[in-house]
Amino acid sequence: MITGGTGVVRGTRRSRPIGAGLAAAVAAATCAVAGATPSLAAATPAPHIMLIVMENEGYAQIIGNTQAPYINSLASEYASATKWYGLQDSSLADYIALISGTTGTYSAPTLIGELANASISWKAYMEDMPSVCYTGKGIGNYSKLHNPFVYFKSIRNTALCNQVVPFSPAVGNDLSSSTAPDFMWVSPNECDDMNSKCSPLNNYIKQGDQWLQATMPTVLTSQWYAAGGTIIITWDSATKTDKSGWNTGSGGHVPTLVISAKSSGTFSLGGNHYGTLRAIEEAYGVGLLGASATAANGDLTPAFG
Repeated sequence: MITGGTGVVRGTRRSRPIGAGLAAAVAAATCAVAGATPSLAAATPAPHIMLIVMENEGYAQIIGNTQAPYINSLASEYASATKWYGLQDSSLADYIALISGTTGTYSAPTLIGELANASISWKAYMEDMPSVCYTGKGIGNYSKLHNPFVYFKSIRNTALCNQVVPFSPAVGNDLSSSTAPDFMWVSPNECDDMNSKCSPLNNYIKQGDQWLQATMPTVLTSQWYAAGGTIIITWDSATKTDKSGWNTGSGGHVPTLVISAKSSGTFSLGGNHYGTLRAIEEAYGVGLLGASATAANGDLTPAFG
């Protein structure tokens, strides 16, 4: 686990600059008045978004549960979506949906491809994955099923796969530098994501809550977060007995938190993982993939603040 400061520091989100063409015109006019040589307007910086995916616990199991004090402190201070849903009781299907807008194929276009085409930096951090771009089966507490990137040939068989890395020490090193990528995906290991009961706590929820408590301060005190960072913490699906959904799917009612300098309060609009993908796509100005383009699946964007 990464460690860092213990306090929560809330950064100031950068405002969106005016359009590049108008900005250039204003800069040119200003320089002309001052007798200076005009220069091109600076490029608009890409948003900073981190997506952390936890496992197999529903909204009712997490929100209000005294075994998850840290998660509930985040839900109280930032934005908590009260009507958000998984798509299937299948980790891989839900993870695939979050980067492609579909649950049924590994050949669809991906968010990663869109980001790469737009020259937006990204990286996926997999806790306990043994090596960069590891495509083998699960080992130890690492689960391949929680790593959707290596299922797509468009990622696995290209240089993009070099951006799928072991969580430690990469995430701490990146956040402590000025070169952390714009989009960051985090998959905790099977103990820390609430998938498995592990020692010494032997409690799914407590283990995940304590992992987040140990991990989040490093994110929240980073330059990356201070420069307009947004962190989404969601769960792939609820408990197996919960077959509810929103518009489509039966993955159950899941907790979903949005943490940023501007996010707060209850977010009561409904949606599912496709709506989470939609919000990320809209933030980066890329196309809407698959079912993320269907408005009925929701849009998490307003929760960003």
